[in-house]
Amino acid sequence: MIFNELFMQRTLKLAALGLGKAQPNPLVGAVIVHNDTIIGEGFHQQYGAPHAEVNAIHAVKNQELLKESTLYVNLEPCAHFGKTPPCTSLIIEKKIPKVVVGINDPNPKVNGLGIKTLREAGIEVIENVLFDQSLQLNKRFITYHTKKRPYIFLKWAQTKNGFMDIVGERRPYWITNHALRVWSHKLRNEEQSILIGYNTLINDNPQLTNRLFGTNQPEKFVLTDTRSTEINEKYCFLKGDINDALATLYRQNIQSVIVEGGKKTLQKFIDMNVWDEIFVLTGNVTWNTGILSPNLPHIPNNKITIDGETITHCIRKIYNPYLICSQNIEFTSFANNIQF
Repeated sequence: MIFNELFMQRTLKLAALGLGKAQPNPLVGAVIVHNDTIIGEGFHQQYGAPHAEVNAIHAVKNQELLKESTLYVNLEPCAHFGKTPPCTSLIIEKKIPKVVVGINDPNPKVNGLGIKTLREAGIEVIENVLFDQSLQLNKRFITYHTKKRPYIFLKWAQTKNGFMDIVGERRPYWITNHALRVWSHKLRNEEQSILIGYNTLINDNPQLTNRLFGTNQPEKFVLTDTRSTEINEKYCFLKGDINDALATLYRQNIQSVIVEGGKKTLQKFIDMNVWDEIFVLTGNVTWNTGILSPNLPHIPNNKITIDGETITHCIRKIYNPYLICSQNIEFTSFANNIQF
């Protein structure tokens, strides 16, 4: 099944182009192959826009070839009406005889219905091609639907000797170099939201915007037990504990959140064991005193160096929701491939 894998790899590359734009929809790419040649391809470019399968089908110049072609898609085609009609209807209408799927869609509105609909129409469906890679790509979407919470990134910057904040000072200061700050804004460009604690808001008044990479601006949330009327309304306040906050984010269709709070907020997530990935950005500066950064919950999975400063990456092993028996897999972040 060498061609299955090669063409599915192409769908994954296409799907990734929607990161930061397609959410809360999944990242989906589609490739149409006729006689081992790609004749049409597409991806889900933006929430509310046509799905990947539709874009790929419309890209085929000779529509008659669809009756002799194979459609590759990294996620099960939808079979329900949302902002757009179901993709299964178009696939059936165009008489595409074979569909190759990476993983099933965990959304309760789909969850096998798309594959069932195609098979009932006489279409051959091959499942679980490049399964792990397809699972990895949509880790946010899958976590949201299976764990009923957003995918959680914890992130902080620290000095070379482990300090993350200066006590009693509110002046701006930089711990990391420009390259790592660009990397941070790339992360903000790709995720839906940022969360900080109330003390961080009062002490630092951070912008929490993506100013250096792309145009996507994450939604800004503040975890607090109280609220001051002096705070600018550009922030959304989440009252209660972490579980309350995550439940609110879930109800608001937030599938990913970067926690950039101070040590108190970050440590709460670590202590509760509620996180998926951790990024620690370490600069070359040293301080004589300050607030020490949190301790990592386990040995880092990897570390990269950018212009002499480092990003340490911890990846949580998660339950694979598609297997009857539990199986731990590790998700690899884009951080391993970032270039400047």
